[in-house]
Amino acid sequence: MTKDGIALNMGSMEGEYGLVRFGLVGVNTSHAEAFAKIFNGTDDQPAQLEDGKIIALWGDDREKTDRLAATYGIPSVVSDPAGMTEDIDAVLVVDDTGGGATHAELATPFIKAGLPTFIDKPMTLEYADAVDLFALAQKHDAPLMSCSALRFAEEFKELRETLPAIGELSSVVSVGPGDWYYYGVHAVEQLVAIVGPGASWVQRFAFPQRDVAVIGYEAGPAVVVETLRDAKYLFHMTFYGAEGWTQVEISDHAGFYRNTMAEVLKMAQTNRAPLRPADTLEVLAILAAGVRSAKTGQKVSLADIRGQQ
Repeated sequence: MTKDGIALNMGSMEGEYGLVRFGLVGVNTSHAEAFAKIFNGTDDQPAQLEDGKIIALWGDDREKTDRLAATYGIPSVVSDPAGMTEDIDAVLVVDDTGGGATHAELATPFIKAGLPTFIDKPMTLEYADAVDLFALAQKHDAPLMSCSALRFAEEFKELRETLPAIGELSSVVSVGPGDWYYYGVHAVEQLVAIVGPGASWVQRFAFPQRDVAVIGYEAGPAVVVETLRDAKYLFHMTFYGAEGWTQVEISDHAGFYRNTMAEVLKMAQTNRAPLRPADTLEVLAILAAGVRSAKTGQKVSLADIRGQQ
């Protein structure tokens, strides 16, 4: 079998690795290389997850695509992403055009084929589009997950063990870099990963070099999320409780990428997504409410965001 002139021998590949065959869609983000390194490794660095292998690749920049394929030993480069559907077991949709504007379009053929599908952050630019994708995935029995890799930060393992010692949470501050939606997804995802769902409303104050958003919970702590463009690049959280306080800086980037891909691999092996649709939709609803709040100057209910789907 060949794809665009590159020979494939799927039978021998399956026999050699006994693995999940991944397709990778998109090369215009550093995540493409990060994920390829985890699954495929290089001549100098072995793969970190040996039960999966990226065997097909699409990108809209052919020079960059060919270079990535050569570096990480990806045997098939296709001209149409949907063309790899029959040769793979699962797909990673990471194309970064328009900050995620193409995610829904690119993921749809794989979801319709019933393939386990990972969509990089942010899942979609519109909340309703994410709802539609989850509905499509349910219709076609396709496991689907999307998240910021911060959800699976290595540092959270210890945090979850020590956090109960500070007692009932009063307040949480979650800080990350970048703009509100495209990069703010990290600061919101790390918040929801620890505090959980249940946000009621968002009021975001947008400044030229930073955003400060207050998130209200009916039952839970007061929360502030800051996305800072004029401060050092970092991901940080501070927790204040009835019995004390604690903080965590998420700095192990290799760790959260590896852990996220481990969850994706498990999804492909078990045919079950590790996150509920509600987990991802909570993050997107907070982000969407923040966008609207900055425009209106008012707090925005998540119920309003969800009601417009």
